[in-house]
Amino acid sequence: MSSLTTKNVRIAGVAACVPKTIEENIDLPFYDSKEEIVKIIESTGIKRHRIVEDGTTASDLSVKAVERMVSDLGWEIGSVDLLLYVCTSRDYYQPMTSPIIQDRLGMRQDSFVMDLPLGCAGWVYGMSVATSLMCQGTLKRGLLVCAETNTQSHSLKDRTSRPLFGDAATVTALEFDEGYDTPMNYVFGVDGSGAGAIMAEYGGFRNPVTPESLVEREIEPGVIRKGNDIVVNGMDVFSFAIRRPPRSLKELIEKFGIDTEKTDYLFLHQANRYIDDRIRKSLKFPEEKTPFCLDDFGNVSGASIPLTMVTRAADGLRGDDKHCLACGFGVGLSWASMEFTAGHLVVSELVEY
Repeated sequence: MSSLTTKNVRIAGVAACVPKTIEENIDLPFYDSKEEIVKIIESTGIKRHRIVEDGTTASDLSVKAVERMVSDLGWEIGSVDLLLYVCTSRDYYQPMTSPIIQDRLGMRQDSFVMDLPLGCAGWVYGMSVATSLMCQGTLKRGLLVCAETNTQSHSLKDRTSRPLFGDAATVTALEFDEGYDTPMNYVFGVDGSGAGAIMAEYGGFRNPVTPESLVEREIEPGVIRKGNDIVVNGMDVFSFAIRRPPRSLKELIEKFGIDTEKTDYLFLHQANRYIDDRIRKSLKFPEEKTPFCLDDFGNVSGASIPLTMVTRAADGLRGDDKHCLACGFGVGLSWASMEFTAGHLVVSELVEY
């Protein structure tokens, strides 16, 4: 088990942007009867999700989220030293997307910007990188942007994935504070032998894009995909998700001597309601302290934890300090858990674009 502790960095605010277009799962055309899709909605907990319009990218949503966050904090964009962009839905194969966002926002040219092409565990991993870079105090203000436009990387003609995934962008504002000695604690894990459980087979150098890989093929009734569409092996992911994340959280709790009776929130990657309930129950954690937003937004990959904070825990996080646990898990297969304190935050109203 690898672990990490960082200090002297506090969360200043959280914001999120989602597309305006809402797709209701009950209206999807793939299913033989309403009863079939109702069962899927009940088992996943996902009623609807947001979909970007053609021509809109994850970076477009990200810029809107950052602009709202910076405005609500009263920061000048020139005061931001660091921007990490956690996203696999990049604008281009090259260059990185973070320099494009830096230019669009008008950030300084001597800012530290970097892409982290992480998936579902991306917010926790991103927080570990950002706070590690900032804890020495040479970088005073940072923005951790977690975004994904899943509907552009998954086939919209695939009944196994279309009800599950949505699009969103979030930003977590961080600030160095020498007097803030409350630690953020992390544990990490990865099992690359399971990398094929969530994978786009074509599009990298191992399997470059070919004309054949761009042809839609019917895999089975209701499942039409191209070779560069992401495929999710549901059973492999389910088996992983009910084993590794709860073990990770228990390792975090044991490693850092955490009293869960004093924990105010457990934020889980919004993968599937049944999976998340299994994780919550394995920790004997109360339902009322485990907020969910996947019913309205679906699985938005690394953006899911901060989106939950914005849409389901805003009032609590605007108040006194709250002791929080978080766990992200998925593509890789990777997982990470963290302990942090958040309070008196600027939590922006949800932006629609």
